[in-house]
Amino acid sequence: MWIVIGVSVPEGLALYFGPTSWYPVIWGWSLTPATARFTAGVYLSVAFGFLLSMRESEWERIRIPLAMLWSFALVALLGALFTIATAPNIVRLERPFTWVWFFLYVVSILGGMYYHLVYPRKFGARPW
Repeated sequence: MWIVIGVSVPEGLALYFGPTSWYPVIWGWSLTPATARFTAGVYLSVAFGFLLSMRESEWERIRIPLAMLWSFALVALLGALFTIATAPNIVRLERPFTWVWFFLYVVSILGGMYYHLVYPRKFGARPW
């Protein structure tokens, strides 16, 4: 969760408050100001949700929000990979932050799957 928060907050703030000239530097494909702010809202709300979740002591209370995050990350990652395969000039792989985005989503998926499939079994809870 700290990895997601650590990447999502600066990225979200930069997309929300930064000038449009930053978009090609900090994002992996073309954005309009409206889509940049929408994306920033998603990133900042996920980070805020994780901060709130880290205060919980019971797995059951964060199970559904965590599933929403990692399933969103999985769908977004598959969408990006499909776009790369079918329209290779849309996602700009030469931009360093494109790889940060991929890293964030892979970490979100792996961490979420761990907490849904492995972690509950360690403590005798139901994974679903």
